[in-house]
Amino acid sequence: MDTRMDTIKIGWGQRSITPTKPVLLAGQFHDRVADQVRDPVLVTAMAIEGGSADGKQGDHVVWVSCDLIGIENEIQVGVREKVRNAVSGLDPELVILNATHTHTAPGLNGFNEKRIRPYLTAHKNYPHIMSSGEYSEFIIEQIAEAVQEAWLGRQPGALSWAEGYAALGHNRMVKFDDESVVMYGDVRSVSFQGFSGPEDHRVEMMFTWDANRALTGVMLNLACPAQIIEHESFISADYFAEVRDMVGQKWGSNVRVLGLIGAAGDQAPRDLMRNRGRVKLEGDEELRAAAKVLVRTMEEGLESTGQDLDTHPIFKHQVRTIALPLRRVGKAEADQARSVWREFKDEYEQQQDPIAFGDSLGMRIFEVYNAWAIQNQMIKLEQDPFYQMELHVLRIGDAVVVTNPFELFTEYGLQIKARSAAKQTFISQLTSGYRGYLPSASAIKHGGYGTQMLSGDVGDEGGKLLVEHTLHAINSMWQLN
Repeated sequence: MDTRMDTIKIGWGQRSITPTKPVLLAGQFHDRVADQVRDPVLVTAMAIEGGSADGKQGDHVVWVSCDLIGIENEIQVGVREKVRNAVSGLDPELVILNATHTHTAPGLNGFNEKRIRPYLTAHKNYPHIMSSGEYSEFIIEQIAEAVQEAWLGRQPGALSWAEGYAALGHNRMVKFDDESVVMYGDVRSVSFQGFSGPEDHRVEMMFTWDANRALTGVMLNLACPAQIIEHESFISADYFAEVRDMVGQKWGSNVRVLGLIGAAGDQAPRDLMRNRGRVKLEGDEELRAAAKVLVRTMEEGLESTGQDLDTHPIFKHQVRTIALPLRRVGKAEADQARSVWREFKDEYEQQQDPIAFGDSLGMRIFEVYNAWAIQNQMIKLEQDPFYQMELHVLRIGDAVVVTNPFELFTEYGLQIKARSAAKQTFISQLTSGYRGYLPSASAIKHGGYGTQMLSGDVGDEGGKLLVEHTLHAINSMWQLN
């Protein structure tokens, strides 16, 4: 009996999600209306179907990388519903969406309303812009089309893997001698002690090839969010736009780039040590410099192991729902939050111009946001003290790809990589949902941006469980051999 496995099948799809009208951008604590496009924001889909010995359909997924700040649940549900009705043979629950975390893409339906701005979610009136609801409907359609293109276009091919290094993401949490931590703090201060967490400069690469051994795409994974030009007020995919252009020039315009952001909740593409006292590069220069580093890393990867093609890799996919405990709130913390919130609420409701009042609060607004978040956490804990998280684990050859919906602090990513049974571990944060930051215990102890309740409702207890659940799922892939 012939027991040979079918060749793995791969397909790619891509669509533009560039808005057709001015939009509000996501990613800052103030309104930014974008009416210009520096470069298009895209969704890139990769379909993979593993081989089977009996000719039947093998395990499969369609992975979609989106030039967005995060993946709202409404987007994932909407895409899967579209796929269910339009794409035969593909299980819509196996469509996985991740975000590159660009701060120069539009906000989605629910992004502002569900975050941390109970009163100040009301934006100024912008009657000429594309609403977040309108934009969300548009991108659901575009993502579904990219998924369909990738799925219907899958053909026999091959995969290869490589590892490299690119020092693009740096810890942004500056620690001082009084044990305080400040995001982007002044490293020139005499009180500067170092940084409050680690960095991970590893770059994981998986290349896809067609039957003629021509390169068709790359899955590129690094712990650095796409936010080099995070404060600008135009549409841009950030450094991934430049990477796509350079890849197209070097290997062909049809070679796709699927970007996955690793555990990078406390990282940013800003080297505070090197930038001190220097003239900062302009946005375009900085984007190109970052892209050159990544493309050079790809070149080196292809020269080393990236040409060792595998047409019949092991392919296994698990989806698990895991329960992570929400952060607890102590009585003293809750009482303080109620006091702060009550004071703000009374003051706010007396204002003739609430928006101007909110703008006048400066840094105090973060204390207000956090007080509201603590209030909201009390309600969540009473309703359900756990967050039900969708975890995907893909074994592809000797590599594994795992997901989480957080801006996951790098410490957790290193723990997963260190203990993983796989030879190579890809970690994709901001995937299959968005749940805010997940800080480590040491980060919470010192404080700083990303560690307070306003930034995320799952804490280090949940982070430790996430690591263990992820490792259990990874290791089971090898035990099943």
